[in-house]
Amino acid sequence: MNPVYISPSYKRAGNVKVRELVSDVILAVHEFEVDEYREKDGGEIIVIPDFLRGNMAKIRNFILEEGYKRSDYVVMMDDDVKEFVYFEGGRRIKMTEKQLKDFVLNGFVMCEDMGIKLFGVNLLDDRKAYREYAPLSTLSVVLGPFCCHVKSPIRYDERLGLKEDYDYALQHLRKYKGILRFNKYAYVADHISLDGGCATYRLKDEEKRQIELFQRKWGKKVVRIKDTSINPVVKCPLSGI
Repeated sequence: MNPVYISPSYKRAGNVKVRELVSDVILAVHEFEVDEYREKDGGEIIVIPDFLRGNMAKIRNFILEEGYKRSDYVVMMDDDVKEFVYFEGGRRIKMTEKQLKDFVLNGFVMCEDMGIKLFGVNLLDDRKAYREYAPLSTLSVVLGPFCCHVKSPIRYDERLGLKEDYDYALQHLRKYKGILRFNKYAYVADHISLDGGCATYRLKDEEKRQIELFQRKWGKKVVRIKDTSINPVVKCPLSGI
């Protein structure tokens, strides 16, 4: 078992945070930026065709296909993920690269044992978000900033280029009846303060259109839209935690 780590990056040449956390992560960048990334960041690079620009679902599908050529185990991380932490004894503890990779390897082993094809971690790095009575869950979504894939036929819905990770999680819940999420672990990312990334092509009207499409696909009992957020509330209609 040899997981491959891949990070999609866009307009952040020379400012890729994830390399500080995972030194050998492969950067996936568009053709028009390849030379700049090679000059400023170095390391291994996967070239994404420029015609896929603006649709994160198509980009993630391209990365999965490239990743599965190398391994049955693909870790996809956003380029602004800068830390990994866990909570223990009331403390917030920062992980080393070796600890993270050991954790990921163990996660893939557990997925294989459980017949689950997707795992991840808590979406918030706040101790108050860690429910100590539920260190693991199987019905909570994991999202694009850190998602670990066991090879499967599931792909991102390319109609949902901005809500693709929510939909991908629901596809896994429907087919495999679970997603393994480690709630005591979390990633820390610079989504707001760092320039570049998919925020450069997010538009309010398109966000609204896609979240409504996402709701129509799965139904209002599964997907609830909040007036105060661009992110939906997802409730899986399966029994479990």
